[in-house]
This record gives sequence, C-alpha cells and structure tokens, in this order.
Amino acid sequence: MSKIYVVDDEKDIREILKVNLQKNGFDVATFASAEEVLKQLAIAKPDLLILDIMMSGMDGLDLCKQIRASNNLKDIPILFLSAKSAELDKVLGLELGADDYITKPFSIHELIARVKAILRRVQGKEETPKEVLTYKGIALYPEKFSVTIDKEPVDLTKTEFLILKLFMQYPGKIFSRDNIIDSIRGDNVYVIDRTVDVHIMNLRKKLGHYKDAIKTYSGVGYGLKG
Repeated sequence: MSKIYVVDDEKDIREILKVNLQKNGFDVATFASAEEVLKQLAIAKPDLLILDIMMSGMDGLDLCKQIRASNNLKDIPILFLSAKSAELDKVLGLELGADDYITKPFSIHELIARVKAILRRVQGKEETPKEVLTYKGIALYPEKFSVTIDKEPVDLTKTEFLILKLFMQYPGKIFSRDNIIDSIRGDNVYVIDRTVDVHIMNLRKKLGHYKDAIKTYSGVGYGLKG
C-alpha cells in the first residue's frame, strides 16, 4: 500500500483528501504545516507528497527546495496542490522539482488519477529493465516493441502491446480498468474505460491457445494468471 503525506493548512482540504485517497486504497497521513511534516520525514518517507504552496511559516516552494536538496529525501515525488493558478506559478513549481501541479478548486477524480499516474511512473522506474519478459510460450521484448508466441511473431497494436507488457510485468496481479488506463496513458495512446474490454478481447484472440492466460476477475478487472 502506497503511503501519501498531505500537507495543507486548510483542515477541510486535508480531510477531503484523506477520505478520498483512503477510499482508493492509499495509506494517508496529514500535516498542517511544512515544519510539521519535516519532523515526520526525518522518521519515515512517503511514496508521494501532496503539498500546498501558500502556508504560514515555511511555504510549499521552500519545502520543495529543501526536500530536493536533501540526499535522503530528494527522490520523494511531489504533487503541488495550490490556489496559485498562473502559468508562471506552475512553471516555477515544476522547475523546483515537483512532479505535477494541480490548481484549486480541483476535481477529486482528476487528483486521484494524477496520483496514480505519478506512482506508476515512479514504480516503473524502480523496476529492473529486462530484455525480454516471458510467460509460458509468450515472449515480449520491450526494447524491440515485439511479441512472439512459441517463437512466432505476433502483430499487436501499441495499446495491446502495452496492456500485455503491464500484465507480464506483474503476473498474478489484478488490474482494474482505471489501473490499466493510468498505466499506459503516458505512452501516447488513447484508451477509455469502455474500450478496455475491446482491447483485452482482441489481445486474447491474438494470443491464440494462450488466450486463457489473461484472466477476468468478475467485477474487479483483469490480470495474467500467476
């Protein structure tokens, strides 16, 4: 379970974020100031920091700079959540090292999607690159963008390839439609909730006698049998 720290001097914002992030399966701790979260950061690091900019005492920008200057903390992903909506403010936040920037008032659905996307990117970077992913007679070559079944090449669309790659990286893991969309969105593909099933159906057809390797978990999502 990913750990998220929320830092905002508005109590209502902290509570809204905590409730909704917890509903989506995240472990959440909230802090009312930069000084407060710095004490906790000295004890334990989160997987993501959601950070307000305009706070009394140390503001979010200064906290971001301090985190990025620390050898122990610099790798923590940061998402700025701020009422400062000018383009210059967004550029400054990103240049200081933030991974994303959302303006208030915000859509909780968009925020959750951005959080998931950041965590996917970070977790993807932590994966050790492999020249080939294999599952039974299926071989997927990430660098070559190619797939073979029983050593015979198979022609997949980019979306089908990315979905199969996701499943083969985490055999036995169940992915909801939203998980799938968030995981492949950054690869310049367009996929929406109602088309995921179609891509899965087409992928199964192309896998031939391995089509049953992709399991449907009723009401939950899809995954590669472990």
